[in-house]
Amino acid sequence: MSFQPWCALRQCTALPGGSLFITTINKTNLSYALAIVVAEQLLHIVPRGTHDWEKFVSPVELERLLESNGFLVQSVQGMLYNPISGAWSWANSTAINYALHAVKQDDETMDSSTPPGDHHEATHS
Repeated sequence: MSFQPWCALRQCTALPGGSLFITTINKTNLSYALAIVVAEQLLHIVPRGTHDWEKFVSPVELERLLESNGFLVQSVQGMLYNPISGAWSWANSTAINYALHAVKQDDETMDSSTPPGDHHEATHS
């Protein structure tokens, strides 16, 4: 069964002030090449079919989805995986993997927030 972000959103909507952390793969040609071609087909780091590029989501798309469900995105940060060491590290670019932190707004906070279209969007590299 694959992860469906909207299911997680439904579970978090009852938690005003709660934090939601998501790590995922960006939907770019580079992420396709590295996650599917290199990791699955060439290096066999993960089994074939682990990744479905159609389900990858860009930081901008995810931010819009979250904001339309009452979340305020606090930060978006790129991540890199080193297959030799098996370690993850933070990166300036979100072109492959990224982490996102959002906070669920309560109804009162949402009502007093900035007008639609005049909000801050987290920066993406």
